[in-house]
Amino acid sequence: MIKVSITTDKKRSFTIPVPYTLLRAGSSLLLSQKLWKFVIDVTNKYAEKPLPVMILDPHTTKQQLHDLLKIIKQHKGLELVDVTLQDGTKVHVRL
Repeated sequence: MIKVSITTDKKRSFTIPVPYTLLRAGSSLLLSQKLWKFVIDVTNKYAEKPLPVMILDPHTTKQQLHDLLKIIKQHKGLELVDVTLQDGTKVHVRL
C-alpha cells in the first residue's frame, strides 16, 4: 500500500492510503483500448496536424506498469517523495 502524507503549515495532517489493487485497476482503466482511441480521436479533431494512430502501445505500457507495481511491492518502506514547500506544506509518499 502506498501512503501519501500531507502536512500543512498549520499542523494539519492528512494521510491517504492507496492500495495496490486500486493502482492496478486505475492503470488498466487509463490504458484501455477504448479510452486511447477516444483520446487520439479528440486530439486529432482539435490538433493542427493529426497524430499517429498509436503513440504508445497501450497493451505494452499496461504490462510494464503491472511489472512496476510488482517490483514496488518488494520494497516496502521506501520513500518515493519527500518535499517541503515554501509555505511550510510537507508531502511524503512512502511504500
